[in-house]
This record gives sequence, C-alpha cells and structure tokens, in this order.
Amino acid sequence: MSGYIMNLDSDASLRMYIRNGAYGTIIRRPEGDWWVAAIEYTLADYLSMRPGDLIFFFRARRIFGVGQLVSFPVAGRDVVALCNYPGSLFPHARPPDDERMFLWRENGEENIRWVVFFKPHPHFFRDGLDMDEVLQSDVKGVVRALPTFERVSFIKVESEEAKVILDLLMRRNEEVLNGEIPREQGVFPDETEDVHASVLQRGLDLEEYLIDIDGLVTRYADERARSVRHEALVQAWLANAITNNFPSTTSIFGRWDFAANQVPASPHKPTRWMDRMDMFGLVERSLAEDIGPTITRYKIVEVKRDTVGSIETIDQVMKYVAWVAHTRAGGDYGPVDAYIVAHGYSDEVIDYVNRRAAKDYILPRRPYHPQRWDRLTLVRYQYIGGTPALRLEIVREPPALA
Repeated sequence: MSGYIMNLDSDASLRMYIRNGAYGTIIRRPEGDWWVAAIEYTLADYLSMRPGDLIFFFRARRIFGVGQLVSFPVAGRDVVALCNYPGSLFPHARPPDDERMFLWRENGEENIRWVVFFKPHPHFFRDGLDMDEVLQSDVKGVVRALPTFERVSFIKVESEEAKVILDLLMRRNEEVLNGEIPREQGVFPDETEDVHASVLQRGLDLEEYLIDIDGLVTRYADERARSVRHEALVQAWLANAITNNFPSTTSIFGRWDFAANQVPASPHKPTRWMDRMDMFGLVERSLAEDIGPTITRYKIVEVKRDTVGSIETIDQVMKYVAWVAHTRAGGDYGPVDAYIVAHGYSDEVIDYVNRRAAKDYILPRRPYHPQRWDRLTLVRYQYIGGTPALRLEIVREPPALA
C-alpha cells in the first residue's frame, strides 16, 4: 500500500483529475534532442507504479485523497503507466490530429506524455489535511518523503507513510463515511468509471501505448561503446525491470516489494543539498500465518552510465549503507543489500571493493558480538539492442552469495 502525492497548481486541476480518475504530468517538448535528466527520473517514477498504489493530491499545503491506481491488461501483463498517445515517450513526438487517439485529454493539454488512471478508495474527500497535521501526527517517525516534497511534480511514499495519511483522512471524514454528512457535501464528484471504460470501448490497440523503455534506450545508446548516453535512462530501465520482476533483474537483485527513485539519504536539510540514493527498495515477507508482512531486506542501487574508475563511488555507496542501517534497521547492517550498476569497473575499484568494502560492526543489542557486512554487488550493464535492450552481468558478488 505504498502511495504517491501529486503536486497541483490550482483548485480546478484538483477537481478535474479527481473527476476523471486520470493524472499526467505536463512535460514540455525539449529544446534539445533528448529529455533532460529530471524528465527521465520522472519517467522512472512512472515505471515504478504498481496496481493498488494509493494516490493523494497536494494543493496549497493540503493533502486530498484517497484513490487507488488501476491497471489495464496489455500484452499479457497489468500495466499502470501508459503513453498518452502512440509514440509520446519520445521527446519530439507530434500529437495526433485525431483527439480520439489520446488516452485522456480532458484538459486539452497535448504535453501530458504519460498517464495513469485511478479510482476512489473509498472517496476523495473535500476536507483535506494540512501538511503540518500529518507531520505532527507522525509519532512513529515514518513520514520521510513529505518533508522533502519540494520542486517536484510528485513523490512516492512508503506504506507506513501512506497509512498515516490515510488514517488521518478517514478520521477527519468519519461523519461522511458513516452518513452523518451527506456524501455529495463531503466527497468530490467523480466520473471515473465512464472515463476508464472509454479507454477500452474505443477499440484502441493499447500495445501501441506501452512505454517502450527499450526503444528509448536504443534511441540514446552508444552502439560502438555498448553503453547508454544518459545515466537517468539506465535508471529508468532498471526501475521498470525491477518493478515488474523481469527475470533479467530478479536473478541479480531479487524480487522487490517496494521500489523508489532518488530517495534522500542524509539528515533533513534544504533539498538541493541532500544526498540521494538512485534507487531504494524493500523486500517484505509473511513469516507467519495471519501475520502481516515483515520487512526482511533493504535494497540500495547506485547507477553509473560510464566505467567506475574512482573509489569515491564505493565510499558514497558505503555511506548510503550506513545511513539505511542506522535509520531503518537500528544499527544492524545485516538486512542491507547494496548494488552498483555501471558500464564497467577499473581494476583499482574492484580491488578496493574486495579489500575495503566489508564493514565490521557490533550489533547494538545484548549479547554484543561482532558482525561483518559484505553485501556489495558490482553489476555491469551492456547495450545489446532489442528487448531487453540491456544485458546485466555480475562482476563482483559478495562472498556470502558467491
């Protein structure tokens, strides 16, 4: 039950998105020949969306919700994020003249390139939450994304943070839910069922609307070097593969139950100075019958488009490992897995990892005893074209996993 908080610029946009059960970030056609990194990171976020994720809207300090992302069956799998018109993934795609070719164009905006659909879950309440109310109600310290919500179109929140927001919304609107306040007074109107049905009833070939991340990688690949020109694009490809548990990635990274991009990994400070993990994920397991899932692993991925030739990259990742161990696992490094994905590694870097990347630590609880962490995996990517466009291979595997 992870979720997303979408940042809106007007009350009219808030009503429009909720009424239609559709959302898309407005992305202008670039001046150059390719997307800038910020857009490719946004694409990575779209590709990390899963059916059932919650959706909230943020407008003028207030959070309105709640909805749930829905999917469409396309090419044998359930797909959440789709191109808004065929080819809209590519920077200089021209919108179709026939408006029926848009999946959704209620606002008349041709620069919505990717779109997701959602339904009320249970309702979108007119009475929203001030963000201070959410932050002050966070007695467990699980609201991590909202304090960094600045200068982005939307953010992803983990299940515990989404639950805090959901509980507050339910409690705030208890009288609407139990019928003391008429629904039409307490809930935004919606036409989501009709809008979603129209996507299927128009007879569109939804395979033409798939986000062809392999095609985008091919567009910006250096075939001679067998690399990709944009680091953020490599990350978007990984986000898609990991979220969908493709075999090419599960064999290396395992199956993730939560995946997010550009997650802060430093004490709270102005966002421009924050360190960020390229990808952060969780693995959850139900360890006993009738007991909810337990987080068993934390995942960190650092992405580099070129060959890693400096040990500073290794030290940077080790800093992230320490951050996650101390802020998520109470000082226990054991549940943390770290990966670097790059086009290659110098001999110096590989030697440094083998000699210095292991971490000796003491479990901060009785009985005290020494432990060793050595779970940094080095992964090489190569551009091969086709589907999948990238091939991954392990260069250095932790001794415990080899």
